[in-house]
Amino acid sequence: MAGLSDHLSSRPVARYHYNVADASLAQHVEKGMADRLPICCVASCTSLWALLMDAGTRFTGQVYELSSSFLRKEWIMDQWEKNYYISSIAGSTCGSSLVVMFK
Repeated sequence: MAGLSDHLSSRPVARYHYNVADASLAQHVEKGMADRLPICCVASCTSLWALLMDAGTRFTGQVYELSSSFLRKEWIMDQWEKNYYISSIAGSTCGSSLVVMFK
């Protein structure tokens, strides 16, 4: 019979960032990606961002674009051609956006 500590150690690792300024968003995303934590959810309000990252997803690949303009159609279309699909999307009041796509 597995002990409680065995059960807890098998749980997925997750990370949540909130009240992240535009200037710090890329740093948080890169750190999570380096730690193999895919982005599950993203939101923005008044140029502050929230990110939920979770290793428990079944994504086999993930790409993202943080853009100073809202939704670069060309980038999204290029990713669709590579069989990536939008999993999260948000934009800030300053016009920037974060698009996350997965396989």
